[in-house]
Amino acid sequence: MVFLAAVLAVAPAEKSSSPSPNCSHDTFTVDGRPLTVDICALVSPSAPRRPQDGRSTLLVTETLASKDLTFSRQASLEILAGADVSRTIDDVPLDKVGSRRTLHITLAYRGGTLKLEHALLIPGAIPLK
Repeated sequence: MVFLAAVLAVAPAEKSSSPSPNCSHDTFTVDGRPLTVDICALVSPSAPRRPQDGRSTLLVTETLASKDLTFSRQASLEILAGADVSRTIDDVPLDKVGSRRTLHITLAYRGGTLKLEHALLIPGAIPLK
């Protein structure tokens, strides 16, 4: 698994629909502004498996946007052979979109679908999803 390091009012906003099973699209309210989080798979889970353990790596790109500030970064998720779901945790600092907080997220890959499963804003342990 990959563990990567992400003020006023914080409240969940509407979740947008996801047109692609390889992407997850969510919008949250952070510091009184909408924060859009798009996470998409870059490589098919049919990537070559390591013969010793049957795992493969799913590369994902995370794009976060608030007002006119946007940034992207990459993460990876280990697909476990025979598992119903594979998960990873990622911490995304939000300084590039004007916040001093970090978005602590859980990504899940199940049956060809990538999803932002849980989101927590820290400090403060404020649940967003």
